[in-house]
Amino acid sequence: MLISFSVSNFKLFKDAAVLDMTATADRKLGDNVMDAGMKHGILRTASVYGANASGKTTLFQAMQLFRNFVMLSPTHMDNVRLNYTPFALDPSCSGRPTRFETVWVVGGVRYAYSFSYDSERIAEESLSYYPNGRKTKVFERMGQEFSFGSDKRFREGNARRVKEKTLFLSVSAQFNDEVCAKLYNWISSGMMIMCGYDQAVSLEILTDSMSRNDRFRKLILKAFKIADFGIIDVFDNNKKRSPKPPQVDPGVPFLAVQDLRVKHSVNGKTVVFPISSESSGTVRFMSVIGPVVSALLNGWTLVIDEIDMSFHTDVCQWILGLFLDPAENKHGAQLIFNTHEVGLLDQNIVRRDQIWFTVRDWDTGASDLRRLSDYKVRNSTDIRKAYLNGSFGAKPFIAPERLME
Repeated sequence: MLISFSVSNFKLFKDAAVLDMTATADRKLGDNVMDAGMKHGILRTASVYGANASGKTTLFQAMQLFRNFVMLSPTHMDNVRLNYTPFALDPSCSGRPTRFETVWVVGGVRYAYSFSYDSERIAEESLSYYPNGRKTKVFERMGQEFSFGSDKRFREGNARRVKEKTLFLSVSAQFNDEVCAKLYNWISSGMMIMCGYDQAVSLEILTDSMSRNDRFRKLILKAFKIADFGIIDVFDNNKKRSPKPPQVDPGVPFLAVQDLRVKHSVNGKTVVFPISSESSGTVRFMSVIGPVVSALLNGWTLVIDEIDMSFHTDVCQWILGLFLDPAENKHGAQLIFNTHEVGLLDQNIVRRDQIWFTVRDWDTGASDLRRLSDYKVRNSTDIRKAYLNGSFGAKPFIAPERLME
């Protein structure tokens, strides 16, 4: 599970934006907190609010970039520039590294991993973990200079395989480094990010998983029933796969979206429709519910950009409730999302330390990430009303001017 994620000098974030999933001392809604064997519990969910162009999606793009960097680092070519997008409104940030700092719990053990980079190289990288509650250095890196804690000789051999544009974590994980592999595998498989994702690929993964895993299939169909979509089955109408386009991940079977069929029950009769006949909300739900169920089954961290897009408020609340309810979320899954849906700003549902705001300073152009629990807010405060009134600075200012002269 994720404990914290920090990014600096990336797009709208000049200084460090820190998403902290550690619970505060607040005892309200204790079921929203999980025991991770640490001093403080870890939150099951986090929601991010803010005006348009304030950094909500940018935060998730940073998380996606971090994950892709870890997964794809060994494939980075020497003659290709790294994906480097520093804060553009301060000339001093150009050329300064973008930095990621993360803390995780994997298999009951805490890991702290960070790296920084610019367009040409990895500037710094470090990993430590706490196998017995005590901090243990795995490695530290400055440019191409490495130092190691345990297994020094073994990791020195792996370091010789690491190029300027590749991460030691990713390379060493591929060469039998058990500690690095555990974190690498979790970041690769246990962190799902739906931000700028291909909906067709999500639908293919859904139908493919339903055909392979009967328990998953039953849960998906039950979710359609509970959420009142009237769907009793989803299937691929064409067993012969179309040639896969080059932009689709080779590990994902390709589905021509027009081949997808949705089965409804209407007045006791079964009716089958092509996916093109379904509403945008239904298609969106179909693409999201697979990752939701997978996260709950496996204890993964799921990140969703604009969870409320095309959804009724009740559907959003139901998805949120799946992660907040210990009876539904038995394996430590987390849901992190951004939204404009004020119906989820309810202190009877979520704690103050689960609510975040992106606030942009329009003088400097830089965004900041702030936690509701950092504000002086009474338990009796109507958070929705306060948010809409601009009490947290995370809403647009609509100028009182006429558009049409």
